[in-house]
Formats: sequence, C-alpha cells, structure tokens
Amino acid sequence: MKPEELLWTAVMLGLFLTLAGAYALFWVAGRLHSKRTLAGLGYACYGGQWAVAVMLWLTSSLTLPWKLLLTASAVLCSIIPWISLHYLEQLEGTAKE
Repeated sequence: MKPEELLWTAVMLGLFLTLAGAYALFWVAGRLHSKRTLAGLGYACYGGQWAVAVMLWLTSSLTLPWKLLLTASAVLCSIIPWISLHYLEQLEGTAKE
C-alpha cells in the first residue's frame, strides 16, 4: 500500500466512524425529543456511512477480512442506537420510581 493510499484509507475510516457516531447521536436525539428532522439527519449519516463503506470496498486495497469487518461494523451500527435508546428509557423509568 502506497503512503497516499494509506492516508486516504485512514481518512475514510475516520469518516466512517464519525458518521456512525453522528447517526447514533442524531437518531436517539430525534427519538427522545420527537423531532423527525434530527432522526432524518441520523438516517442521512447512516446512508453516508454505507457510502463510505462501499467506496472503501471498491477503491481501497484492504484485504477481504478487513472489508468483511467493515461491512459487519456498518450492519451492527444500525442496531446500536436502538439498544442505546432502550437502555436510556429503562434508566429513565428506574429514576422515576
């Protein structure tokens, strides 16, 4: 892997993780505050995350195990906000008791 390609791949992986965090943040905030705009921003970030994953699959020289890990991460990132919201709702219910 050439240095330029390594740098580009690292930047794209950083963007992938940033979009994953933004998806979770916006989606949960939208659900907690009943704001469709925030939830929509979250879904847009998740779509961007998949776009970055596809771009890395097609253009980087990552080996197959790394590409499979990237895909699995994108899939798992789709359920993390749901789990986080469920946990926050349980904490809120426990605090009210």
